[in-house]
Amino acid sequence: MTASRTIGGVVLLLLRLVTAGLFIWAASVKFADVRTFRQSIKGFHLLPEHILDPLAFLVPWTELVCAVALILGLWARSAALVIAGMLAMFAAAVASALLRPEIHVECGCFGKYTLLCPPGEVGWCNVGQNALLLAIVLPVILWGPGILSLDRWGGRGRTRAPLMDSTPPTS
Repeated sequence: MTASRTIGGVVLLLLRLVTAGLFIWAASVKFADVRTFRQSIKGFHLLPEHILDPLAFLVPWTELVCAVALILGLWARSAALVIAGMLAMFAAAVASALLRPEIHVECGCFGKYTLLCPPGEVGWCNVGQNALLLAIVLPVILWGPGILSLDRWGGRGRTRAPLMDSTPPTS
């Protein structure tokens, strides 16, 4: 294994672990106060009332399961893809609220805590924050879990071609 492959594998491991840590944090905040998270979802005025309870239950569990999968490096690309999809939906929901001036909603992602954006009502910073988190998880989707992963240990990671090759196709 070349040094550049080792460094790349370590970078992918770190991206996996950072993403997992953030989503464990986000899930634990939602588990601690499901009612507030449900109210946050409701505040976006995007979904019918009967979907709010199942969604308030499902989102933190999905975040937790994907985070554990990323830590273990088990189905890491799939877990990263699910997280990326959630981030894209969160960003779209925030953008939708921002484009409707009558909507005033607080982000329920990290509860009363914040990651990069100021606390309070959602803003374009929250869309940017989700884009940054998406950029952090994207390499795992494209190039796999990196080192120290069950995907690689079980042989699945070694035999699969990367989703994106760095060399241009030949004609």
